Amino acid sequence: MEFIKDLSWHSWCEISLYKNENKFFVRKTAWKQSYNTRLETQLNKQKLFKSDTFYAPEIYGQWYILDIFYFDMQYLNCQTLASYMQSITVKEISNLVELAIKTLDIKWEEYLQNTNEVFQEKLKSLRNSFNDITWIENEALELLENFDFSVIPYSRCHWDLTLENILITPDKKIYLIDFLDSFFDSWMIDVAKLLQDLEIWWSYRHEKMTSTLSLRLTIAKQALLESISELENWKNKIWYIYHILLLNILRIVPYTKDDTTKNFLQDALKKVINILDSNNL
Repeated sequence: MEFIKDLSWHSWCEISLYKNENKFFVRKTAWKQSYNTRLETQLNKQKLFKSDTFYAPEIYGQWYILDIFYFDMQYLNCQTLASYMQSITVKEISNLVELAIKTLDIKWEEYLQNTNEVFQEKLKSLRNSFNDITWIENEALELLENFDFSVIPYSRCHWDLTLENILITPDKKIYLIDFLDSFFDSWMIDVAKLLQDLEIWWSYRHEKMTSTLSLRLTIAKQALLESISELENWKNKIWYIYHILLLNILRIVPYTKDDTTKNFLQDALKKVINILDSNNL
């Protein structure tokens, strides 16, 4: 076995590329022992993922070394959907959004009695994580603290379904990577994560946005919202999803160190709050 290179530190894990008998594979390793349980949960999500339209990388094995958990999985020669959006056709956008919606566990959702309490506890922890809170961050927190999250259904969930975590192979197979665990699972969280890129352009925050890319992202957003509009009580569902989007953005803020990203997030908070205030969905 030969170590090739580190790919990234992501989601509190080290991701590295290895080679064994001319076959490449990816190793995901917990950054410390206390993260072992979370990484095992993420692995199980990836193992259990089943879809007629999307795939997950094949798992080759899982082990411990010096009490640190890691697992090996299939290496994919592909590009992220974030990158592919630079050249995608309008027809492909509609097809991809339709396939993405089919992966969501909407039909198997259920409503739990303690959902609002779970979210409110997360908001309490989030508020305590701020040192010098800005007025827009406080406004976002107050809006969420006054929202009844009991309307959010529980279901299977990827939890980080951004365009960076959707991979397209040369033969146009679609893979999902970086399954995450968190305090609550819901298909609405996956839709909110997609909107994190399609509405506020999170994956492109370090790039100069072109009019062509902006148009493609807008088309994809509209296709996504139109798919949700086929559901019962769809207007309220979209309203709920934008509250989750606001929470997603807010949760990034305490971990942000550079001014460029901080300013980006402040603008994103303002945009989503204005959408919710104006009901312009």
